[in-house]
Amino acid sequence: MKRRDFIKRSVLFTAGLSAFSCRQANGKKVKIVILGFDGANWPTIDPLLAAGKLPFLKQLKEECAWADFETFKPAKSNIIWTSIASGKTMLKHGIVDFAYLKQNGIEVPFDKSNRREPMIWQILDENDKRSIVLNWWCSHPPDKIDGIMGSDNLRRLVTSLPGQIPAFKDSVYPARYFEKFKEIGRANNNYQEVIQRIGLPDYDSQFHQKYPNVDITTLPVIKSYRQFARHDAYIDAISRYLVKREDWDFFATYLRFPDVIQHFITLFLDIDFKEKLKQQLITDTLTREMNDEAILKISGLLEPAYQYMEKIIKDYLEMEKNQPTYFFIMSDHGFTLFPGGYNHYGLPDHVPAPAGILMIKGPGIKPGRIPKATVFDVAPSILYTFDLPLDKNMDGQPLEEIFPFQHKKRYRIYKLKKDQDAGRDSQYDKETLQDLKSMGYVK
Repeated sequence: MKRRDFIKRSVLFTAGLSAFSCRQANGKKVKIVILGFDGANWPTIDPLLAAGKLPFLKQLKEECAWADFETFKPAKSNIIWTSIASGKTMLKHGIVDFAYLKQNGIEVPFDKSNRREPMIWQILDENDKRSIVLNWWCSHPPDKIDGIMGSDNLRRLVTSLPGQIPAFKDSVYPARYFEKFKEIGRANNNYQEVIQRIGLPDYDSQFHQKYPNVDITTLPVIKSYRQFARHDAYIDAISRYLVKREDWDFFATYLRFPDVIQHFITLFLDIDFKEKLKQQLITDTLTREMNDEAILKISGLLEPAYQYMEKIIKDYLEMEKNQPTYFFIMSDHGFTLFPGGYNHYGLPDHVPAPAGILMIKGPGIKPGRIPKATVFDVAPSILYTFDLPLDKNMDGQPLEEIFPFQHKKRYRIYKLKKDQDAGRDSQYDKETLQDLKSMGYVK
């Protein structure tokens, strides 16, 4: 046998073994779903579980592998979600802040053009896996993968003027999905209808009732709540449409409402309690009792938001098409009380980045608390689940102990293949900066 033929047959045999190892005993291929919920955290979820307010989530936590999801400072969402998708530190992947000044003094947000490392869907694409990815930070313009991408610019379609909508075609790959996404957008642009359907409160109206003499437009975050609520409802609707109708190996969607709501939720604390808490924070005399009472009250106020999160998770887990599937349910960080308020970034040196949540559910996953899981461990765990070579340069490790299988770990280095059209989009920059300013992330 010629050496060339032998090598070819060996490669085919190895590929066959790899394909076999990526299938369950029942012959169905491995599938992975990431459900990302920005800012969700156990300190505000656990009291609701204990009170029986989130029965499905309570049962899920008992049945899955879960962890206090270790993150890092500065706990800024675009940095951390890029680390989750790359398995690498911000110094490696290149997204190191929300925005920066160009040489001409113009402020611009960090975006896809600043990424220096491949994202997990790009690595999977290189390994012939089909991915669907929606609304991930720093993903505009969308990567041209074998699958479907809606960039983090797409969500704005639903709050844009009719004449601006055609421009969002550049936020979708392949472009043929744009017309359907536009149709879904028409059903998600009415604020009152949206919050009634998804169950989030009308915080806008509640604020006006509680503070009739305060101008809501002077306050960060809550002034843009109507916009943020429609954005997430829109991405949720697109995600549900695609997960049911498309074929995929990897599916990832990101929603930000737990983070958005927590940035203004303390406004709805009882006024006397809020003033007492504020004084203890300002004077740096916060007692353990006051901290625990405040978190418990905040947890109660967040009940509708976590009920919406629970409904999304339940719907995905109960979709017949998703069996058997490995679900990675996570957030990038939590929130904490400190002299600056209730937040997740801008923390003093002695205050660690508040942990997010991580739950992993799937065939044979060992239930219980994972002793240590970091935001860098998700990408290598996904490669491990698919039995694909790990990236030697990733900073995390696969969470091998929770899986029912033992794959032999193999390593290689994955390189970023830059899209030729991954340059800056001035309109995207402008609207991203507006978003960041409305959240109080940049001045």
